[in-house]
Amino acid sequence: MSQALLEAGIRHEGHTLSEPIMGWRVWTLHSNRRRTELRMRPIAGNAPPWPPLEPAHASCTRRRWHRGPEPSCTCGLHATRDPGVLHRARNPAVVGTVALWGRVVEHELGYRGQFAYPQRLMLVCYLCFWQWGASRSTAEEVVRLRGGRLVPLCEEHVQLSRRYGYPSRRFALANEVEGALLSTYAVDLLPV
Repeated sequence: MSQALLEAGIRHEGHTLSEPIMGWRVWTLHSNRRRTELRMRPIAGNAPPWPPLEPAHASCTRRRWHRGPEPSCTCGLHATRDPGVLHRARNPAVVGTVALWGRVVEHELGYRGQFAYPQRLMLVCYLCFWQWGASRSTAEEVVRLRGGRLVPLCEEHVQLSRRYGYPSRRFALANEVEGALLSTYAVDLLPV
């Protein structure tokens, strides 16, 4: 095993699990033009949306021919053990717990799994989440940006965005969008 992998905290062996490992992750949220479908997308990269009512399946974005996740690669469905590290995520709309199973590679901060499905979800105001975490991230309103991206904001940050002319249109109240999201993925609300 290379020194770089050892320093990254990656264990050499991947384990195949039938019982899931629970982790934390964040997603962005998107809707189609007719506003009939909500889909969560990974924050990083250009990965496809997480499918509702079926597990997400890992694939290697580096076009390598191996079964993901591979210990010597970065592929796989990522989750962290500590929700505190998610504050570094860029512009999340949804935070939640996720079950990982199949082939799982453990890292210093979390896991990369072959299969994953969300367990509990919650909309978050990304500005509050970045500053204080999920405990003060209650979203009140959801605005829609170009490309169908939905951005939950708390009342304070809705007013701030209007004051500075941030280009967005009101989409819906956050509790309506959150209810639709939970229904779409058939999961429970993440308690604050």
